[in-house]
Amino acid sequence: MIEEREIEFESRIKRVQQIINDKQADACIVVTGVNHYYLTGRIVDGYLYIPGEGKPLLFVKRPLGIEGDGVAYIRKPEQIPDLLRQDNRPLPKRLLLESEVVSFAAALRLQAALGMPEIGNVSSDLRHIRSVKSAEELDEMRACARIHASVYRQIPSIYQKGMTDIDFQIELEHAMRRAGSIGIFRSYGENMDIFMGSILAGDNAAAGSPYD
Repeated sequence: MIEEREIEFESRIKRVQQIINDKQADACIVVTGVNHYYLTGRIVDGYLYIPGEGKPLLFVKRPLGIEGDGVAYIRKPEQIPDLLRQDNRPLPKRLLLESEVVSFAAALRLQAALGMPEIGNVSSDLRHIRSVKSAEELDEMRACARIHASVYRQIPSIYQKGMTDIDFQIELEHAMRRAGSIGIFRSYGENMDIFMGSILAGDNAAAGSPYD
């Protein structure tokens, strides 16, 4: 199982490298948790450096204790150039970033640290890669759906006459947490936040909202 996962991660990295080459770039730096997890199987505070060819490097600020080839600990992105040189790798002249989600200040800092390479955007390309699911990912989604269905089947016993909508929502969230939810929800979009969900009942169900 572990070997299969490693093969899958290698395949995903190669797809990113194909994008790097198609965009005539030299490397890509990934900083977001969702893409770290998709490409490495772990979430770190740091930078995943993917060259157009060759093995990626993971520059980690935290957590401690991550070991393996291609892992280096840093305190700040300004340390990345020296580590690339130590590994006999040139600095990129054209660099892809997740420009749709990385702050302007963070992008400028990375650009300055790496000698002012030209910056390109890889956000939509990474989303497209993630949208094509492997058989293993589909199995995981089905397993998750079965857990959701089992929680929803509890609704008749969770609901009690006289409950307010918020009380009902709290009890349903409690059942979800007991079923394994860690309470973290992702969304993508400007000015968008997401949480476990709302129970809509009565007049407030028709109230307008400024959110997507």
